[in-house]
Amino acid sequence: MRLIPFFLFLIATTYSFGQGIKGRVFNAENSPIEYASVRFLWLSDSSVITGEYTDVEGKFELTIPKLNSEREHRFLLKITLANHEPFVKEVIGAINLGDIYLELDKTINIDEVTASGSLDVLKAGIDKKVYNVADDISAKGGSVNDVLNNIPSIEVDQEGSISLRGDGNVTILIDGRPSTLVGNDGANVLDAFPANAIERIEVVTNPSAKYDPDGTSGIINIVLKKNKLKGFNGIISATAATDNLYEANVGVSYRNRKFNINANYSFNYYEGYRNYYNDLQREVIPDSATQLLQSREGTDLKSNHTFVLGTDFYLSKRDVLGLSATGVLGERKRTGSLKSSQYDGVGALANRWDRNSEDPRNRKSVDFNVNYTHKLKEQKGEWSFNANHSQALKNIKGFYEEIYYDNLGQLSYLAPLNQQLNNDTKEKVTTFQTDFNRIFKDKKARIELGAKAILRQDDLFTFSETKDTLTGSFFEDTVANYEYEYDESIYSIYATFGQELGKFKYQAGLRGEYAEQVPNLISTNQKFFNSYLNLFPSAHIKYAFSKKTELSLSYSKRINRAKSRQLNPFTSYANPVNLRSGNPELQPEYIHSFDLGVSYTDKKFIFSSSVFHKRTRDVITRIKVYYPDNTAKVTYQNIEKSVSTGLESVIIYKPFKWMKSTLSFNGNYLQYTSSDTTVDWNNSGINWGVKYILGIDFWKKTASFQLNAKYNAPIVAPQGLVQPRASVDLSIEKRFFDKRFSIGARVTDLFDTKGFVIALEQPGVHQESEYKWRTRRFYLTMSYRWGKLDGKTRPSKRNSGGGMD
Repeated sequence: MRLIPFFLFLIATTYSFGQGIKGRVFNAENSPIEYASVRFLWLSDSSVITGEYTDVEGKFELTIPKLNSEREHRFLLKITLANHEPFVKEVIGAINLGDIYLELDKTINIDEVTASGSLDVLKAGIDKKVYNVADDISAKGGSVNDVLNNIPSIEVDQEGSISLRGDGNVTILIDGRPSTLVGNDGANVLDAFPANAIERIEVVTNPSAKYDPDGTSGIINIVLKKNKLKGFNGIISATAATDNLYEANVGVSYRNRKFNINANYSFNYYEGYRNYYNDLQREVIPDSATQLLQSREGTDLKSNHTFVLGTDFYLSKRDVLGLSATGVLGERKRTGSLKSSQYDGVGALANRWDRNSEDPRNRKSVDFNVNYTHKLKEQKGEWSFNANHSQALKNIKGFYEEIYYDNLGQLSYLAPLNQQLNNDTKEKVTTFQTDFNRIFKDKKARIELGAKAILRQDDLFTFSETKDTLTGSFFEDTVANYEYEYDESIYSIYATFGQELGKFKYQAGLRGEYAEQVPNLISTNQKFFNSYLNLFPSAHIKYAFSKKTELSLSYSKRINRAKSRQLNPFTSYANPVNLRSGNPELQPEYIHSFDLGVSYTDKKFIFSSSVFHKRTRDVITRIKVYYPDNTAKVTYQNIEKSVSTGLESVIIYKPFKWMKSTLSFNGNYLQYTSSDTTVDWNNSGINWGVKYILGIDFWKKTASFQLNAKYNAPIVAPQGLVQPRASVDLSIEKRFFDKRFSIGARVTDLFDTKGFVIALEQPGVHQESEYKWRTRRFYLTMSYRWGKLDGKTRPSKRNSGGGMD
């Protein structure tokens, strides 16, 4: 009889070792936690038998090995997580522990942990800065462009063109991949994406060899949200603003242990205006100049439909297969009435003309992505593969009418000019990428290897015709019609190695790249072939003086290749006074970039500052050439070199739990140097800008107020100066029903000061141009969420320890 309990124990443990121990781990905020350490130990001496880490849902399942030992079969399960009390439980075999909630380590100041978490808007890695934008209420009801405009050192202009540290040559990625949503025409359709679709913005000003070397100022990676919450969740929101602006968005998601699926649809409609004023003076003889005055008033209407569908399949604990698709259907219609008056050298009116225009356009864009990730055991690294295809179809139509007047303001004998234009563009970008990283925990080292191919193809066809005033029919403008193709292929491999040696971290890498660019103006049989073979080294060093203070130093070599439109040799006559053309002989820019930074992080205060220096050879710049007949042409040219030295600083201060302020500064001294004595492209000066954000929580953190203010000082360009700009935005939001329902209001550009003014100075030429569009609006936004909001729902006490899964 005494042996019966022993045999029952043997039977139980034998059966148990064919099974396992499983459960789900939550941190002190009741969120499921990944990479918590789970260890199965001998009770007698705490030696490890087996172990693993929790997965992305906080789950684990230990398979207990068969044990041939004379030890007493008594065991411990131990779960540990930084800043938390360990969970320890004696077990004898297979068991489902259900949900396990770890408690905060009682030796840690709880207020300090909470405060540092609330400042988690900025994270600095060894080669990038990460801005979490979920709490930015000033962008609620807005677009991705609104989010970017609030990030330190990033600016988005009226056309959607993005600059970083004052430099427009920046690479824009979406989820780490190039996309036709960021067009080769210099603009983007990111305003079709709602702001609440963004999880974070990654800014890489001095990228390592792991990243593409394109872009003189660095990389901006826009990371879209993915569902991390179990079960069925969703959000619906709507926005209305003065002067007919409307937006709506609905998103749903479902996640379990096997897969995750999410879908999102958004719509926006916008009505605005676009006005233009121009004063061009040209000296024809000493102390005498002709003058061209232009004034344009016009409307701007646009609408977008955006669709996002994605899913992840959890094939195993370490294997994930992802599929996603993003589509945008957009329409835009601009109309304008341009009045031009030309005066002779004594100030008398020489002639006048009016030009009426209408430019309807539409765009269809789609991105497809397939990705696979395999994680190595014991968090030792991973291998991933990505394939992405992005394509866009764009159609632009133009209807133009010019009416001429004499110097007395009477209708001229010249017949009115009527033109119509049709432009079709096809863009394709296909990317294949594989990456592998291996972590050596004993050495605190990491190695990264990878390869990438980017294949880009653009096809552009333009057809213009002019109305015959005698017959009333249209005839082809042979001089204005063309067909253009552009092919680009980039193949690269890279390797980086990084290691942590106490307080010292370093990373070094090398990227090899072969690229081909083939612009082909089919209409005139002009085909050009450019190929480049380059090596791009990078190096990053960090030293931690303490847990709060770090010093960093980095270097990278980069390249900026001319875009398709910049290489197109055809001259566009859509505006007879202001012509446009590319330059197929453009050479790529090569940049050597250095960055010295320091950061300090406290529970109430974050300070991050960098001194940067860039030396650029063969600078690609946009120039304006003036002709004796009072016409001008915008084109592109390589300037010999430029040198830029600057300072970037970000200060985040939270004196109280309910108040946070962010102040950022970016400034640099920029000098352009050209040896061409026929033109004056030598220019230098100081560019700087400042942004300030004040956030206040009240009503027990169920309401928030935010103020956004920014100022940009004059910007130096090779041929002139961009005048200063400033704006102020105000936002407020109230949350109800456990933060499920929110209503917000905001006003953008409170004092209606946003605009763009540029002054160009060349020998014998002075030009001032001003652009103004609708920027001051009052917004009202409402949203409702259902499902789990943040993974922090507390269980009942009865089920806090070990319910069945």
